[in-house]
Amino acid sequence: MKDLYSKYNLKIEVTFKVLVSAYFLLSFYYFFIIAEISGDETLFLNDLVFIKTNGWIAAIEKSISIPYMMLVYPFSFFLKEYLALKTANIFLLLLLLLYFFKIAKIKASPFYFYLFFFLATSKYFFAGTNDALFFTGLVIFMTEVFYFIANKKINNQGLAFSGLIISFFTREMFLVYLPVVLLGLYFLYKNGFSFFNKKRIFSILIFFFFMGLNAPSLKLNHKLSYDDKTPSSEIKVSWSQRQYLAQLLVNKGELQNFSHPSWEQTQEYLKKNGLNSLPNGIVEGLTFDYSLTVKEFFKDFYYSMFFGLRQLGFILLFPFYFILTNLKKKNILNPEMFIPYSLIVTLCVFSLIIISYIEPRWYIAVFISAIVFYNQYQVDKRINPNFIIANYLVFICFSFLGIYSILHKFMRII
Repeated sequence: MKDLYSKYNLKIEVTFKVLVSAYFLLSFYYFFIIAEISGDETLFLNDLVFIKTNGWIAAIEKSISIPYMMLVYPFSFFLKEYLALKTANIFLLLLLLLYFFKIAKIKASPFYFYLFFFLATSKYFFAGTNDALFFTGLVIFMTEVFYFIANKKINNQGLAFSGLIISFFTREMFLVYLPVVLLGLYFLYKNGFSFFNKKRIFSILIFFFFMGLNAPSLKLNHKLSYDDKTPSSEIKVSWSQRQYLAQLLVNKGELQNFSHPSWEQTQEYLKKNGLNSLPNGIVEGLTFDYSLTVKEFFKDFYYSMFFGLRQLGFILLFPFYFILTNLKKKNILNPEMFIPYSLIVTLCVFSLIIISYIEPRWYIAVFISAIVFYNQYQVDKRINPNFIIANYLVFICFSFLGIYSILHKFMRII
């Protein structure tokens, strides 16, 4: 193994890059060009049509994702609505790549191929939902915190906090990522970052700008405007109740795994078994059946790792190794632990609060940040070369599988 890296690295790295490129382009073509809109895309398509029909104030009162709709709206002037949604996210992806290259100054080519592989496995930069905008803001914040810790200098603090604010107003899921945000702020503070300076003004203005845009929703609904996935007013069921019932039915063998019962089925279950037969909300879900909560935590954590390995290869394992190494040295509060801690905290939080099934897209922010983390240590030659080449081989195998899967989908269409 001693000479494995030096002898075969170039050939394996070239093969890795070629296959990842092919996988990424096929994935882009399928999800952007071929695949029809589905799932949450329908919600955002309807929101865009509603804005153009009824105006912004009525749409905000109804509840929409304001930052995402603002991004999409200009594209709808010259593109069909469904295409405007997807094009806006491609534009966002280009901006993210520009950020990594120009502002974060990541020049190492393997980083972009790691990123392209991950993007090929996750359609949400090619689909018409607000996931891309939400996670882009978080990724920029986490990347800026990481580089401030590594270099004692933040690349663009205005962009970092502006991205954080935009994420806050884009999706209510921001609350789940709050532990990661607080962890980032803690490490900034411990490393001497100045929170109060003139460069904060732009971020503060963006915050008040979006608060102003939320005024119709705050006045009518007494809450911020977020995309609303609840059913029609005739259905008195919450998402958490529907998700909880999904897991109960899966465990009984009455529902296929990774699927949900309909809203109508959930309401019928409540009518039959009583209003208190399903928990309503995260806290109730956690305390409703402790044995089920513990069981589902370990199952969801397993699935999170399984999907994570499929999307990141050994990059997912490196933060765990890094944490164990530092714990042995008793460097518990080592600032370099920010991204590894953020990854594990997020995996644990979602595994705990989600009683049904985990969706890999929820991890986009910490998974891309893990790529940034791994790449920096690869550039600094702090990763065993044989580990790097083994990871290339893993990506090569997964790229073959991904290409085969997409070509199989093409054949079914044809």
